[in-house]
Amino acid sequence: MKALLALPLILLFPEVSPRAPVGPDGEAAALLEKAEGRASAGKYREAQRLYRKLAEDFSGTPEGRIGERRARPSAFLGAADIVRHGDSSNRVDVVLMGEGYQLKEMKAFAKLADDLPDYFRRNRTLGEYFSYFNFIRADLVSADNGVDGFGREYDTALGGHILGTYAGHVSVNGGEVRKMLDELPAHDGQAIVFAKLGVLGSGGGGIATIGGRNMKTTLHEFGHSFGRLSDEYSSETHKRGATKANVNVTDSPDPDLAPWKHFIDAKVPGVDMYQGADGRARGAWRPTANGCIMGAGEFYCPVCREQLVKLIYSMVDPIDRAHPAPHRSRSRDEHVVEGKELVLEVTAMQPASHTLQVEWWVFPEADAPGSLVSDGPHAARAKGGRRSTRNPVELAPIDAKPAQKSKGKRDGEHDFRFKRSAFPPGRYRVICRVTDPTKLRGDRHPWVLKDDRGLLQSEVGWWVRVPAE
Repeated sequence: MKALLALPLILLFPEVSPRAPVGPDGEAAALLEKAEGRASAGKYREAQRLYRKLAEDFSGTPEGRIGERRARPSAFLGAADIVRHGDSSNRVDVVLMGEGYQLKEMKAFAKLADDLPDYFRRNRTLGEYFSYFNFIRADLVSADNGVDGFGREYDTALGGHILGTYAGHVSVNGGEVRKMLDELPAHDGQAIVFAKLGVLGSGGGGIATIGGRNMKTTLHEFGHSFGRLSDEYSSETHKRGATKANVNVTDSPDPDLAPWKHFIDAKVPGVDMYQGADGRARGAWRPTANGCIMGAGEFYCPVCREQLVKLIYSMVDPIDRAHPAPHRSRSRDEHVVEGKELVLEVTAMQPASHTLQVEWWVFPEADAPGSLVSDGPHAARAKGGRRSTRNPVELAPIDAKPAQKSKGKRDGEHDFRFKRSAFPPGRYRVICRVTDPTKLRGDRHPWVLKDDRGLLQSEVGWWVRVPAE
């Protein structure tokens, strides 16, 4: 973990509001930036003092309202990167929060947050796609310790409370979590909350709540909150009502009706129909006998793994960057080959132990396929507030043989050199497709067997003109 912790912290808030060089607006913005910097550096008491000053000296201004909100006894103080692998527009930002941590205890939460990414990295599924995640620490102060329940109420940042389960699992107020996420310039709606005095955990709707600091529980609840997975254990924790079919749980013993039928048909080892899931011994079936972390195991089973990989790709484009700017298929813009060649570049995402496939085609304008591609990779996600998920287009097969295939580039950088001498004057369509095969060395089957939405593939295209001599 030391290598991760050595990464420099990148402050998240320099762009929260415009920085005027002089005048009251500039003073307020500078004070806000200073307060945020103190919080990011772990100087929470000083940050709280500066927010109070901001609220008092600049009441009624946007900065003053931020100061008033953050100066409350239970409040958001600031945020800092723990691990940053790339721009948030093409990563899954996971925001770590502490619930019930008083001012004097916040450094203990910061240490806990620093430790968490290593548990993701060591998990085989999440570790393979570790570089697809950013981890951000949100610093929340609470006036009290404790979680609400048994007739007691506490003043905490996220309204932590006991659920009506036999073991008293802890949860938080989802609305309060979203308010804290909205303090960030942009987010993906994904939070992991550590309730200091809570018991066990709960997860759903993008929020995983962990009682204490158990990391195995964290990965289980992340399976709920991010992966939308169901419990695969059979012990009853609370009354649930009728079993609902989900990716990894079904209410029917018929393999032909199982959501994981494609795994059974492919004869993936260990995947079949096993009774006992969804917190009940009978009437619910899971895909593997044991070992899945959504039960009592240590890893995500093949069915859960496929779901997680597809959800990662619902937020992360396989193409991280493209240069120069790509064009839509119907665009009249173009790049002109002015010298001997025009170099087109893409940066593909980089899993831990396998590489993405990169293929290039060149078509004369009259023969160019009419596939629809975006203005650039993940452009629709680069907006403020909660970012939207990708809207991939299922790409039609290209029958022509690729002009070039890029293999095995561990740095993710791929280029195509459009040589002027190889093409007569005219207008050409250059297409680059990047695909994740999800097949790791030594594995018999890919991790993703079924990709109905085309999540594992992305395309960019350029119009290129070869001028007459």
